[in-house]
Amino acid sequence: MDKKICIDTDACIAIINKKGLYHNLLTKLLYSRVFISTITLFELFLRTTNIEPVENFIKDLEILDFDSTSARKASEIKKELQSAGKEIEIRDLFIASTAIINNCTLATLNIKDFKNIKDLKLLEF
Repeated sequence: MDKKICIDTDACIAIINKKGLYHNLLTKLLYSRVFISTITLFELFLRTTNIEPVENFIKDLEILDFDSTSARKASEIKKELQSAGKEIEIRDLFIASTAIINNCTLATLNIKDFKNIKDLKLLEF
C-alpha cells in the first residue's frame, strides 16, 4: 500500500454516481493510499442536493490541503503552461500542484486537462 493516489473531482463523481469507468478506477485504488485535495472537496460540496453521498464517499479519504507550498508550485506550473501557450482551469491547476507536492499520482477522467503538466503522474485506467 505504498502508492499514493489523489482523486480528481470528475473521478470522484463517477465513483459516487457509479457511472463510466468507476469500476476500473476502484480496482486501481484498491491497494493504494487514497486522497482528495481541498479543492476537490470544495467542488464536491458545490452540489445543491444529495450531499449525503458525498459525505459518505469522503469519510474514509485523507484530505490534502492546498497550502503555501502547493500555491508556489501552482504559480510555477501556470507560468510554464503560459509560456508554452497552454492553459488549464485554475482549480485543476491547484489540484495538480497539490498532487505533485504530496507525491501522489492523479486519478482523473480528464487527462487532456492535465497532460501538459510536467512532474504530474497520471493514473492510467
